[in-house]
Amino acid sequence: MKISITLLSFCLLAAFPQSRADVRLPKSAFTLDRMEEAMKTAQEQKKPVAYLYTNTATTCPLAAGASEGFLEAVGKRCVLVYLPVKGGKKSAHVSAAVKAALQKGKFYPKLVLTASDGSGAQCFTYEAYQADSRKAAREIRKQITVLTKKQS
Repeated sequence: MKISITLLSFCLLAAFPQSRADVRLPKSAFTLDRMEEAMKTAQEQKKPVAYLYTNTATTCPLAAGASEGFLEAVGKRCVLVYLPVKGGKKSAHVSAAVKAALQKGKFYPKLVLTASDGSGAQCFTYEAYQADSRKAAREIRKQITVLTKKQS
Protein backbone atom coordinates (compact mmCIF):
# COMPACT_ATOMS: atom_id res chain seq x y z
CA MET A 1 0.00 0.00 0.00
CA LYS A 2 2.79 2.44 0.93
CA ILE A 3 4.59 1.68 -2.33
CA SER A 4 1.50 2.36 -4.42
CA ILE A 5 0.87 5.71 -2.68
CA THR A 6 4.51 6.73 -3.15
CA LEU A 7 4.41 5.66 -6.79
CA LEU A 8 1.16 7.57 -7.35
CA SER A 9 2.68 10.67 -5.74
CA PHE A 10 5.72 10.54 -8.04
CA CYS A 11 3.50 10.07 -11.09
CA LEU A 12 1.37 13.08 -10.15
CA LEU A 13 4.43 15.24 -9.58
CA ALA A 14 5.88 14.24 -12.93
CA ALA A 15 2.58 14.87 -14.72
CA PHE A 16 2.26 18.48 -13.55
CA PRO A 17 4.86 21.02 -14.66
CA GLN A 18 6.79 22.93 -12.07
CA SER A 19 4.68 25.67 -10.57
CA ARG A 20 5.34 29.19 -11.77
CA ALA A 21 4.85 32.46 -10.02
CA ASP A 22 4.72 34.77 -13.05
CA VAL A 23 4.70 38.50 -12.42
CA ARG A 24 2.09 40.37 -14.46
CA LEU A 25 3.13 43.88 -15.40
CA PRO A 26 0.47 46.51 -16.10
CA LYS A 27 -0.17 47.28 -19.77
CA SER A 28 1.09 50.81 -19.17
CA ALA A 29 4.60 49.55 -18.30
CA PHE A 30 7.43 50.60 -20.59
CA THR A 31 10.31 48.38 -21.64
CA LEU A 32 13.93 49.34 -22.31
CA ASP A 33 13.33 49.84 -26.01
CA ARG A 34 10.70 52.49 -25.17
CA MET A 35 12.77 54.35 -22.56
CA GLU A 36 12.66 57.73 -24.37
CA GLU A 37 8.88 57.49 -24.60
CA ALA A 38 8.69 56.65 -20.89
CA MET A 39 10.78 59.69 -19.91
CA LYS A 40 8.73 61.96 -22.17
CA THR A 41 5.49 60.61 -20.65
CA ALA A 42 6.83 61.16 -17.12
CA GLN A 43 7.76 64.76 -17.90
CA GLU A 44 4.42 65.50 -19.58
CA GLN A 45 2.40 63.96 -16.75
CA LYS A 46 4.75 65.30 -14.05
CA LYS A 47 5.10 61.85 -12.53
CA PRO A 48 8.13 60.12 -11.02
CA VAL A 49 9.64 57.13 -12.82
CA ALA A 50 9.64 53.69 -11.18
CA TYR A 51 12.15 51.17 -12.51
CA LEU A 52 11.21 47.60 -11.60
CA TYR A 53 14.20 45.28 -11.91
CA THR A 54 12.81 41.75 -11.85
CA ASN A 55 12.27 38.49 -13.70
CA THR A 56 8.65 38.29 -14.83
CA ALA A 57 8.93 34.53 -15.45
CA THR A 58 10.32 33.67 -12.03
CA THR A 59 9.47 30.38 -10.40
CA CYS A 60 10.14 31.82 -6.94
CA PRO A 61 6.92 32.78 -5.17
CA LEU A 62 8.84 35.06 -2.76
CA ALA A 63 10.33 37.12 -5.59
CA ALA A 64 6.98 37.23 -7.38
CA GLY A 65 5.27 38.36 -4.18
CA ALA A 66 7.79 41.15 -3.63
CA SER A 67 7.41 42.28 -7.26
CA GLU A 68 3.64 42.36 -6.88
CA GLY A 69 4.05 44.28 -3.62
CA PHE A 70 6.25 46.86 -5.32
CA LEU A 71 3.74 47.21 -8.17
CA GLU A 72 0.88 47.65 -5.72
CA ALA A 73 2.77 50.33 -3.76
CA VAL A 74 3.61 52.24 -6.94
CA GLY A 75 0.11 51.98 -8.41
CA LYS A 76 -0.59 54.48 -11.16
CA ARG A 77 1.30 57.29 -9.46
CA CYS A 78 4.49 56.64 -11.45
CA VAL A 79 5.56 55.86 -14.98
CA LEU A 80 6.68 52.24 -14.75
CA VAL A 81 9.74 50.98 -16.60
CA TYR A 82 10.47 47.25 -16.58
CA LEU A 83 14.15 46.31 -16.34
CA PRO A 84 14.68 42.62 -17.06
CA VAL A 85 17.17 40.78 -14.87
CA LYS A 86 19.10 39.75 -17.97
CA GLY A 87 20.62 42.93 -19.36
CA GLY A 88 18.59 45.50 -17.42
CA LYS A 89 21.48 46.79 -15.30
CA LYS A 90 23.87 47.07 -18.21
CA SER A 91 21.58 48.78 -20.70
CA ALA A 92 22.79 52.03 -22.21
CA HIS A 93 19.23 53.38 -21.86
CA VAL A 94 19.43 53.37 -18.05
CA SER A 95 20.98 56.38 -16.32
CA ALA A 96 24.11 56.10 -14.19
CA ALA A 97 22.12 57.06 -11.07
CA VAL A 98 19.70 54.17 -11.61
CA LYS A 99 22.56 51.75 -12.29
CA ALA A 100 24.28 52.86 -9.08
CA ALA A 101 21.05 52.44 -7.08
CA LEU A 102 20.59 48.92 -8.49
CA GLN A 103 23.87 47.88 -6.86
CA LYS A 104 22.10 47.78 -3.47
CA GLY A 105 20.84 44.42 -2.27
CA LYS A 106 21.82 40.95 -3.40
CA PHE A 107 18.54 39.68 -4.82
CA TYR A 108 15.85 40.82 -7.21
CA PRO A 109 13.30 42.33 -7.39
CA LYS A 110 14.44 45.88 -6.82
CA LEU A 111 12.51 49.09 -7.30
CA VAL A 112 14.23 52.38 -8.10
CA LEU A 113 12.27 55.63 -7.93
CA THR A 114 13.51 58.82 -9.62
CA ALA A 115 12.14 62.17 -10.65
CA SER A 116 11.28 62.45 -14.35
CA ASP A 117 14.68 64.09 -14.94
CA GLY A 118 16.47 61.09 -13.39
CA SER A 119 17.44 62.79 -10.14
CA GLY A 120 16.84 61.54 -6.62
CA ALA A 121 17.31 57.82 -7.31
CA GLN A 122 16.32 55.67 -4.36
CA CYS A 123 16.39 51.88 -4.37
CA PHE A 124 14.00 49.60 -2.50
CA THR A 125 15.35 46.07 -2.24
CA TYR A 126 13.87 42.61 -1.93
CA GLU A 127 15.60 42.22 1.42
CA ALA A 128 13.94 45.34 2.87
CA TYR A 129 10.56 44.24 1.51
CA GLN A 130 10.91 40.77 3.04
CA ALA A 131 11.96 42.24 6.41
CA ASP A 132 8.83 44.46 6.64
CA SER A 133 6.57 44.70 3.59
CA ARG A 134 4.23 47.28 5.13
CA LYS A 135 7.09 49.58 6.08
CA ALA A 136 8.61 49.23 2.60
CA ALA A 137 5.26 50.07 0.97
CA ARG A 138 4.87 53.15 3.20
CA GLU A 139 8.39 54.31 2.33
CA ILE A 140 7.73 53.80 -1.39
CA ARG A 141 4.51 55.85 -1.23
CA LYS A 142 6.29 58.54 0.82
CA GLN A 143 9.13 58.77 -1.73
CA ILE A 144 6.60 59.00 -4.59
CA THR A 145 4.90 61.90 -2.80
CA VAL A 146 8.24 63.69 -2.31
CA LEU A 147 9.22 63.22 -5.96
CA THR A 148 5.78 64.31 -7.20
CA LYS A 149 5.93 67.53 -5.13
CA LYS A 150 9.45 68.17 -6.40
CA GLN A 151 8.23 68.06 -10.01
CA SER A 152 5.20 70.33 -9.51
